[in-house]
Amino acid sequence: MAEIDETKVIVLSSVASFQSLGDSAVILMLDSGQLYTCNETTEAFLKAVDGVRSLAEIIDTVLPEFEVDRDTLRSDLLALAANLSVEGIIAAT
Repeated sequence: MAEIDETKVIVLSSVASFQSLGDSAVILMLDSGQLYTCNETTEAFLKAVDGVRSLAEIIDTVLPEFEVDRDTLRSDLLALAANLSVEGIIAAT
C-alpha cells in the first residue's frame, strides 16, 4: 500500500463500487459484499476520485463544497484517504 500524500494520484480500487444516490452514497466491496454508507465528506471525496487527479487536486476540487479552510480540509481528507486505503477502497499511485 502506497503512503498517502498530496502528490499521489488516487484511484478507486477495482474491487470497490461507489454509487451516489442523490442524498447519500454507498460503497460496495465486490470481493466481500461489504457495504459502506458514506457521509457528505466521503461522498464529495469519492466523486472527485477519477484516477487522474492527485490528492492535492481533489482537495482543491472539493474545497468549494465545504465551509472550511484548505488546511483543515487537507487534514481531514488525508485521514479519510488513509482510512479508505486501509479498507481497500482506494489506492494511491
